[in-house]
Amino acid sequence: MLDERRHVGAAHERTPRKAVRGIRFANRARTALNGAMALALRFLLFVCGCAGLALAAPADVATPVFEGVWTGEIIAPNTRTEFGLAFTSTSDGVLVSVHFPAMFLHSANFGAADIHGSAFTLRPLDLSLSLADDRLTGTFGPAKLRVELRRGGEFTPPPPEPVYPAAPAPTWTRKLDAGVWASPAGFAEFVYVAAIDGKVHALRATDGSEVWTWTGSRALYGAPLATQDSVYVLDAHAELVALSRLDGTLRWRTPLLPAGASLPENPTFNHRAAAPVIDTKGVLYVGSPDGGVHAIRARNGRPIWRYDARAPIYAPLGLDGNDLLVGTFDGTVITLDRRSRRESMRTTLGGAVVSTPVVIGDRIVVGARDYLLYGLDRSGRVAWRNTFWFSWVESTPRVVDGILYLGGSDYRRVSALDPRTGEQKWATDVGGLSWGTPVVSGGTVFAATAGQNIAGTVLKHIGAIVALNRQTGAPLWRHVVPDGPRGGFSGFTGSLLLTEGKLIGAAVDGTLLAFSVGATAPALPAQPSRSASR
Repeated sequence: MLDERRHVGAAHERTPRKAVRGIRFANRARTALNGAMALALRFLLFVCGCAGLALAAPADVATPVFEGVWTGEIIAPNTRTEFGLAFTSTSDGVLVSVHFPAMFLHSANFGAADIHGSAFTLRPLDLSLSLADDRLTGTFGPAKLRVELRRGGEFTPPPPEPVYPAAPAPTWTRKLDAGVWASPAGFAEFVYVAAIDGKVHALRATDGSEVWTWTGSRALYGAPLATQDSVYVLDAHAELVALSRLDGTLRWRTPLLPAGASLPENPTFNHRAAAPVIDTKGVLYVGSPDGGVHAIRARNGRPIWRYDARAPIYAPLGLDGNDLLVGTFDGTVITLDRRSRRESMRTTLGGAVVSTPVVIGDRIVVGARDYLLYGLDRSGRVAWRNTFWFSWVESTPRVVDGILYLGGSDYRRVSALDPRTGEQKWATDVGGLSWGTPVVSGGTVFAATAGQNIAGTVLKHIGAIVALNRQTGAPLWRHVVPDGPRGGFSGFTGSLLLTEGKLIGAAVDGTLLAFSVGATAPALPAQPSRSASR
């Protein structure tokens, strides 16, 4: 640049003044011409650009095309299932419906389709798909299960509703003043029920007649624990209460939270709650919403120790020899030695745990709200996973003769599985939310279900008590209860109790029902137990 400037300057010095004026005029003319040509070029480019946009517009509208039917499957670690989508153009935009027979959805309308370019998202199902070459692929659920769909095909028609034989008539019924969300407990010939009005009721299992009632000041959502001399229950403010089993008088009460501590709001939606368990040496163990694992002397309510699990606990603890099994609301599962208070295992699952981990052999089996049932080894490694599609796994399993039985939430089935591998033996549609633990007696599996009458839900649930063939899962009978209030629940949110030849359920409207079934079964989930000391 500097050399060029010097060259131009020297030329100007050698040029006469008149010639210089001529050169300047010519330069101005060329500049004006160049400016006119530049404006013309810009105008031409603008016109061509607009024409190009106009020509490209139809291609943008036509690509991608989601409209139509898509069929395929969701692939899980242990199984795969039919799945489909249908996109329909309307004056209000593109709508999407879902075909998911395993979850009782048959062309269910989910409203406006969330489409951005070649991507489709359905947040209620955690579904994320991408369109390429007439294929929709992506993931489903918190576990990111693989989804593979192709354009075209037909949806299979819905199956007929399952037919249940009529149930026997209840032996007795009794209506309490308030609803019951917790499982009833039994000891000898008595039944103990904790209600949301703060009352604990003692009834005779044979006829439902009242023995005594204790009235507390706080709601009760956790199941009571009945022993030879006492009934223990944790109230909604995390205070552990002990009553005389014979007459209901107050023996002691022990707060689990520090004085003045604020109680976290229960975030579980369905009032899941901790409940005490007891060992052979008279020590109670119970979790609390502030993440505490507490050891309490059953005789006098005196605290022995507290361990910080670092996450809220809304389920009973499991007992396995000297180990406590803890499930927390952040998805953590802990094995805690109750003598040394040291963890031998800590692992975090993909969703909240609101049920009790169960030990069978070398497996720890526990469900989570990531729609999976897990079989863990003693180190916390995942040995197997069993998907419940888009259903929370809330039911604490029961293990009898090497077979695991548990209920489902939106999955709406009671299942029998091999706890070593997670292989499903059978699964039966029971028509409702089966959050409790099934009862096994002889050749029969009994389960309770809750119904919900909440606007916007796409699945139908009814409240009932059902009996299933233990070998095949075939329905034997079902007793259906009336629907709940609008926006509420009906039926049974807890487990059934089998004691003194009576199968007893406590409903959310406060109705107690009893059926005569003959043989008895344990009131608590059956778990292999080692010696209390090693």
